[in-house]
Amino acid sequence: MKVLVVPMVARSRMGGPWSRAQRVARTFQDGGHEVTLAWGDDGNCVDPIAPTLEIPVPSPLGLPEVIARHTFPLASRLGLMGCKPVRSFEEVLWLTGALDERYTRAAINTLRAHMRAARPDVVYSEFSLAAVIAAHAEGIPCVGSGSQPTTAAYASNPRKSAGIRRLLREMGMPAPASSLTVLEGMRRRFIPSCPTLEPRAGERAVYCGFLDEPSALTGRPRDCALVYLGAGSVPAGVAVRAGRELAEALGCDVYVAGVPEAVRISGGYTVACAPRFDVAELLPRARLFVHHGGQNSVMDALSYEVPQVIVPGRIFERRFNAEAVENVRCGLTVHAPKPALIARAARRIVVDEPALTSGIRGLRDELSSLGGTKRIVCEVEKLVS
Repeated sequence: MKVLVVPMVARSRMGGPWSRAQRVARTFQDGGHEVTLAWGDDGNCVDPIAPTLEIPVPSPLGLPEVIARHTFPLASRLGLMGCKPVRSFEEVLWLTGALDERYTRAAINTLRAHMRAARPDVVYSEFSLAAVIAAHAEGIPCVGSGSQPTTAAYASNPRKSAGIRRLLREMGMPAPASSLTVLEGMRRRFIPSCPTLEPRAGERAVYCGFLDEPSALTGRPRDCALVYLGAGSVPAGVAVRAGRELAEALGCDVYVAGVPEAVRISGGYTVACAPRFDVAELLPRARLFVHHGGQNSVMDALSYEVPQVIVPGRIFERRFNAEAVENVRCGLTVHAPKPALIARAARRIVVDEPALTSGIRGLRDELSSLGGTKRIVCEVEKLVS
């Protein structure tokens, strides 16, 4: 089977779509299938594990390319990306430029040219709107990733999709009010979660839990905490101060990711700062993971049975994830990104009231039972055969 995997690409720092696309692509390869992995020169798509197809990268808000390349990285470094509320995935697509009519036309044309030449048997869209439209235009089955908070029923802003509606009508295709409805029209929507966390994931949803089979828990001492407050969501200084307060509140070393490299001492404990850390090495040791509420971070914490303090800011999906995690007793939410509040919540669930995270093991078991990327491949094989 020939598979074309197309992730969402964007100038802003967002590792989730590329990371998930890579994992899906690898499992298709392991199953003996021929994979082409679309990528864009956006800074997120690195170290592809399959032959690639370069696709255009949208310019945020439709700004000229030369401005977008400098403005958005600067805003990210200053922590300004979290200042504006984002109420729906449609707004995310608009902000990144993925709803710009000229961009979408160019991306569709690139993808259709490849589809005509390579004739893939199926297209896998990792939240790529252009991939769904191109596959439909070429008569190729399209499947992909989904989630409850990215459905139109959860939240949408159809005014942002006027250009997409014009393009779809021009192509002789149905033009629903919301672009999210187009994404929901895939033949299968694979949800990297479970019914407990996302009970209303929409039509043609297939829950697959953890994408990768979680590692066995080793019983290593839980002797550190990890902090990642997102790329551009809060100023780096806030994340570092949160790390310092956590070291004193929990009495352990703290690793702060997503910030410039440095080493500090707080309360006699080390606060190590760096742009990236190996999460798979640190989480088995972690007493706590403080993060921004991204899907990958939530799943990583659950796979290693690590309590979570989530600081979701004003982003709709992160707020949804934070509420879901707290409701099933796997962590706490701190709405204001203030180091003292973060440290207080951390001490509460790690030291004072550990019963607040009593749901972690049961939820991990549920997520582990759903098949991950192997289930995705199995379902697609049945669909295409």
